[in-house]
Amino acid sequence: MTEAGERDMFDVVVIGGGPIGLFAVYYAGFRDLKVKLLEATEALGGQVSLLYPDKYIYDMPGFRSVNGKELISNLVAQASQFNPTICLGERVVHIERLSAQEFLIVTDRGQHFGRSVIICTGIGAFSPNRLDVPGIADYEGKGVYYYVKEPLQFKGKKIVIVGGGDTAVDWALHLKDLASETYLVHRRDVFRAHEKSVESLLRSNVKVRLWSQVAEVRGDSWLRQVVIRDERSQATTTVEADALLVLIGYKADLSIVRKWGIEMDAKGIVVDANCETSVPGIYAAGDVASPRDSFKQNLLVVGFAQGTTAVNRIKRILSPGAAAFEHSTLKEPPPSSK
Repeated sequence: MTEAGERDMFDVVVIGGGPIGLFAVYYAGFRDLKVKLLEATEALGGQVSLLYPDKYIYDMPGFRSVNGKELISNLVAQASQFNPTICLGERVVHIERLSAQEFLIVTDRGQHFGRSVIICTGIGAFSPNRLDVPGIADYEGKGVYYYVKEPLQFKGKKIVIVGGGDTAVDWALHLKDLASETYLVHRRDVFRAHEKSVESLLRSNVKVRLWSQVAEVRGDSWLRQVVIRDERSQATTTVEADALLVLIGYKADLSIVRKWGIEMDAKGIVVDANCETSVPGIYAAGDVASPRDSFKQNLLVVGFAQGTTAVNRIKRILSPGAAAFEHSTLKEPPPSSK
């Protein structure tokens, strides 16, 4: 990767260094476009690196399963092949269209210029949904967690997981044989998680408590007990616990994106079939994109396709004689740097 900080013109500026942004960077290089990546944090990988580096992903083509850390490592290696410029720790605050094929991208640390822009910011800034029950705030970091960063810390522990989505169910399955005892508490009897995962959960040794919620947490200098209430009978059960994992989703914040003058709806940035936004030359891919004429799918494979579509469209606009797309099997990869 080249050193960041030059202020020359790039064919493509990708905003967001998560999985979709990384693949867009790779594909732009593959199409012989000069590309720069802007990432707000100090590390690549987005939510995958920050929230679930050790969680397994099961819907990645070519892998029966791959954990987040491995996926990001492979995507970074792939993106690096064509020597892109990577700028970490730069939060985009403004985008201005200077001409038909010239954009000014302003960050909190400088200015960048591109002939086109692909926004791959995911759900934007995010924070976990928190439980509001007696005692819980006193134990954040002392047995109460809203992320799982080090699974091994739960080895041999008694854990209670709250939630009914993919994150809660997947972590319950991942930790059930590591922890000494695992509960999953869900307020309904219908899960939002993938059907196969739910089937595995219900066949496992996880103690699933449906129609239930956490009513209270207790402890001393550390969490010791979790009180679970059955919402139908109002009966409570107190379980000994070393950890409470609250995995009930996240609040997304796209407020900074709304200031960029791009059409948005309740689901994100509105894009057409070419993944172009209401501003010609600005594209969006991944969770941040909201297709105008099809339903939104927050899946990595869909985001990869959207990034590819955006790059191919950009290539045709910047190089009108170029092919609409190019088969990777017909093009030699760059020499390995190893």
